[in-house]
Amino acid sequence: MEQKTFLAASPINTAKTDSGNEIGLCAPLSQAVIGNSGIGYETTLQLALKGARVYIASRSSERVNKAISEMRRNSPDLDIHFLKLDLQDLQSIKDTAADFMSRESRLDLLINNAGIMASPWQLTNDGFEVQWQTCFLSHHALTMSLMPLLVAAAQTSGRMDRVRVVNVASDMAFRMGPEAINYEDPNLTGVTGQLAPWRRYGHCKQASIIAAKAITERYQPLGVTAYSLHPGIIKSGLQSHSNSIFGAMTRVAMKVGPTSTPLEGSMNSLFCATSSQAYEHAGRYYVPVQKLDDKANKWLDDPQAVGKLWDLANAFHAFRFFDCCAQPPSSSELDLAREYNITLTTKVKTIMV
Repeated sequence: MEQKTFLAASPINTAKTDSGNEIGLCAPLSQAVIGNSGIGYETTLQLALKGARVYIASRSSERVNKAISEMRRNSPDLDIHFLKLDLQDLQSIKDTAADFMSRESRLDLLINNAGIMASPWQLTNDGFEVQWQTCFLSHHALTMSLMPLLVAAAQTSGRMDRVRVVNVASDMAFRMGPEAINYEDPNLTGVTGQLAPWRRYGHCKQASIIAAKAITERYQPLGVTAYSLHPGIIKSGLQSHSNSIFGAMTRVAMKVGPTSTPLEGSMNSLFCATSSQAYEHAGRYYVPVQKLDDKANKWLDDPQAVGKLWDLANAFHAFRFFDCCAQPPSSSELDLAREYNITLTTKVKTIMV
């Protein structure tokens, strides 16, 4: 069964088995979207209804199983599975990738949907600001850990346009993020004030947008392309984290202003995941629905910006997960990863003291 085009969005990975069934990894879903509503829920449901096998990656098996039961209420044969994943633990990324690779030999679509928004300052056990790791770094680590399966799917499908990575970003990358990625201080420890959580959120979404272009440039010759998108203004639990004046204004605006339903919010993801029109502009940034947005071009058309983000993020990934990489890291990549990690740790220790 050939993969079909869906005019809806979904965080999922699809692959094809010998029996003709598609395999999907819905990776990952945040707590805010697992349950009976949210973009992730609707995305998963739409793909599963079309016959895809879906893996929902999350920390909470209880929440996922509840969501799966709800989806199967009217369609009991949906092929959906739980995959343990904690985006705030880089070791969990490695374990999740290994778990998935023990179950499947290929992967056609990965949608990085999970995220947190405007969270208070917090460091993960890995030493990264929680939004930077949750919304970008762990997504990148998961993507690169699963890249061998994505490449395998492209090579066996015989189609260069089928295998994709979709990063769900946000227009906050432009509204609240800095002019460029802060490579010296990716945690943005020097940013203070009530808007600091929002600026960090915009910063990590900016990285997510650039990463899609970097992946496309490097892996399109192997049949893997990537896309980034803004899902629209969706009512979800993400906004509840912010106690700033801006956060309060956002919640009020969402109550009285135009918003999208979770199903409508999922449409841009599914478009990027499946449409041949999207493939014509691989690596680019889309806004609802099916529209290219040139605001990101200042980063996407800057080879230095794209290359530097790739070098730092991928070098760190290679340093921590070299046994999962599509190819072993070079000595220069390992040196860069060590330098990046040491610099970051030093800054964190200084700030926290």
